Formats: sequence, C-alpha cells, structure tokens
Amino acid sequence: MRILAVFLALLACAAAPLNAQLALTHANVVDVERGVVLTDRTVLISGNRITAVGTGVRVPAGARVRDARGKYVIPGLWDMHVHTSREGRALHFWPLFLAHGVTGVREMGSYLDTLRHWRTVARRPGSGAPRIVWSSPMLDGVPTSWVHGYGVPDSARARAAVDTMKRLGFDALKVYDRLPRDAYLSIAAEAKRRGLPFAGHVPQAVTPIEASDAGQRSIEHVTDALHLACTPRGAELLDAFMKARGSLGRDADSTRAALGRLRSAVGAGPVAGACRPTFARMVANGTWLTPTLAVTRGQVPTDSLAADPRLRFVPPSLAVRWRSGHASAQPDDVEFGRRMEANSWRLVSLAHRAGVGILAGTDASDEPYVFAGSGVHDELALLVRAGLSPMEALRAATLNPARYLGAADSLGTVAPGRLADLVILDANPLADIRNTTRIHAVVANGRLMDAAERARLLARAAAEAARAGTAPPARR
Repeated sequence: MRILAVFLALLACAAAPLNAQLALTHANVVDVERGVVLTDRTVLISGNRITAVGTGVRVPAGARVRDARGKYVIPGLWDMHVHTSREGRALHFWPLFLAHGVTGVREMGSYLDTLRHWRTVARRPGSGAPRIVWSSPMLDGVPTSWVHGYGVPDSARARAAVDTMKRLGFDALKVYDRLPRDAYLSIAAEAKRRGLPFAGHVPQAVTPIEASDAGQRSIEHVTDALHLACTPRGAELLDAFMKARGSLGRDADSTRAALGRLRSAVGAGPVAGACRPTFARMVANGTWLTPTLAVTRGQVPTDSLAADPRLRFVPPSLAVRWRSGHASAQPDDVEFGRRMEANSWRLVSLAHRAGVGILAGTDASDEPYVFAGSGVHDELALLVRAGLSPMEALRAATLNPARYLGAADSLGTVAPGRLADLVILDANPLADIRNTTRIHAVVANGRLMDAAERARLLARAAAEAARAGTAPPARR
C-alpha cells in the first residue's frame, strides 16, 4: 500500500486545530485494541496530536480543560465506503460526518473531474472536510454500469488506466462489476507493480476467491458473488440460468425455471460449509469485507424509515424518490428482500467468525435510507445484529480502518502520538452499541466541537440539502 500518499491524504483534515492544548479530564477511555475501558483518565492534546493518556497526567497552565467525568472517549469513527463527490453532496455530507463523530471516510468513486475538484477543495484550510482517502473512478467494462464509470475494455486499457490514476494521485483504485476478466487481472498485476491498492466489487467475470488471490484489498458489499459462493451448487445454478437466458430459442419457461431454482437456493441462506473455502482464502490473503448492511436495510425499508426525521438532511427530490420506491414496492419483492437482509447478516456473521476483517461502511450516496454521518451508527448496530460484539463493531469503524490503511500508528486508538480524532459519548458503547449515537462532543484534528458547534454543522447540512439538486438515477 502507498503509505506515504495515503498518510498525506489523512493529514488533510477539515481545519487546523483551534486549541494549542486541550485536556479531557476524568474520562473513561475505551481501549479498542485491548477491549477494555480505562477509568478516570486524562487525555492531553497538543495541537492535533494526543500527547498523554493516563491517571497522573499534569495539565499544563493555560490548557483548555474539559471535564469528561462520566463520559466515554472513543477514537474518531470512519465510514469506509462513501460517495461524496456528485451533485454537490460534499456540502451537506461533510458537516454531517463531523457532527456525528465520523472524522474519516474512504471516497469510493464518482466522475473523474468531480473527484479531482472535491479533493482540491477538501485540502484547503477551513474546508470543513473530514479526513478523506480518495479512490479512483469506478474502473468498469464497456458499457459502464454507471455513466460516471471509467470504461476499461481490455488489458491494454487496463494498464493505461492504472498509470493514469497513479499519475493523478489517487490513493487506491476502485474496480467494478462489468470489468472483463483479462482487464481485471491486468489491473491487479499493474496495481501491484505500481504499489497502488485496489478494492471494490467482485466483477462478474471472477469469483471472490480469484479476486482475493489477485490481491484485491477489500470486497465491498455483501455481493451476489458472496451469496453465490455461500450457496451449495451456487455456481452451477448460475451457469444453468445464464445458459437458459442465452439459448437461441429464448425459451421463457426454461429461463424462468432456472431463475427460480437459483433464487430459491440463494434465498435459503448461506451455508457455512459452502462459505468456508472463500473465507479461508480471504483470511489467508488479508482481504477485508465492507458489508454496507445499511444498504440492504434501505432496500426493504420499514414505515419508520420512510418517516425518519433525518430526511431533513436529504435533498427533497431524493427523499421523494425514496418514499415513492417504498410505497410502490411489491409484496413478493419485499418478502424476498427481507429474507436476503437476514441472509446478509448470517453471511457477515460467518465471515467474521472465520476471521475475515470487517470494515464499517455505509455507501452513503443516494442509496435509499442510507444517511451520511449517522449512517455509520446504523451500520454499527446492524453489525451487532449480525453477530459482532459491541467492541468488535466499534473496531470495524476505528482500529480496523487504521490497520487497513496502514496507519495504526497514527489513527484508530486513543493513545499518545495518535492524531486527535475523538468522540466523547454520554454512555458506554460497550454496554449498548447504540450509545455511539449519544454524542457529547467531537474532537477532529485537535479541534473540540461541542454541542453548539455540532448544532451549527447540522443546521448547515440541512440548509445545503434543501437547496441541493439531485440527478436522476444514472445506471445504464
């Protein structure tokens, strides 16, 4: 991994710290590495670094002191899968991230020009951006799945694309669904040669095992490919469906029957024995999984989600689209969607128990009922529902992203020498993961944002969302 480039991106935080020194006294510090709570600690911050954590820390004269008695201090949260760079989303996404304690994000692709524009904006002092790791546009086949995809039809174009994205300074490459097999493998080989990590979907032309063996750093979403890999005879049933659909006679009855068999098998849920080879290879290769369970939940929303007060942070035209999709959903599709949601929880549980590293990510973009900022807290609750402990879920948004990025010496824990990205909570998140939503204050790059500042960020986000335009769905 290009540690230097990524680390420089991490340092490009929202604003320079306002406090020369800040002391959080009498705090309960959640040690996510050891899985314990350290009581009655002082956390001393100088500039944008934590300089001391302990019981006998001397608070320098002139330091700003914040009594954190009864509070819980956790590392700043990361959302490892967002799309901030279309339709001016950054203007309402960035304040939402910081207000909800999300001090770092991994941008997972958009138009090439908008990515470059917002990357430039984010690096300006006072931009209001969290830390951002920038992935390339979606490297996809031709035609691309989305109009903002970057078409890579063959091996030659694949090598050229890697060269272009490296030259443009992206921290990683994003691979996508329609990449031809030869193009994907050429991206993998060239990215390895150039020291550029790649992550994304599992393209249709390869299996999850092949993607892991090729060096893909993380698999994004609980994809169809993973569900198939965890389904007995999954590849065989898919092959039968594809042959029926592509037959010269176009026998509709045969195609429907093949699809029915495939859907029934996948709908029955993942089987541990079928999953085992894929997860074992992912563990051996160090391939991470970003489940984005919030996306699955939003595809079959409840009435409470359709009336969620957080819709005030969503552009009005997008909120209308979400609600109309919810109202028009067919009962059979809803029932199957709920079954696949439960299957996704089961699959994540099996992956986690097998030792696959889990990253918290939401796919905050225009996905139905996926909310920027607060969506990370939804994702943590869903990971616990999938079988992770509160501590394990918390690591998925703190320590695991730091390890994934090769930056565990600067991020992911509350310890001396680390960057001062913290969330101060009113209650213990290890007792109930939903306590991560009980935010007392946020420290971003050494800058304390209290309740009043967070309220201003939320007001700005609501105002920017109200005037934001939202393009129609751009999938081909």
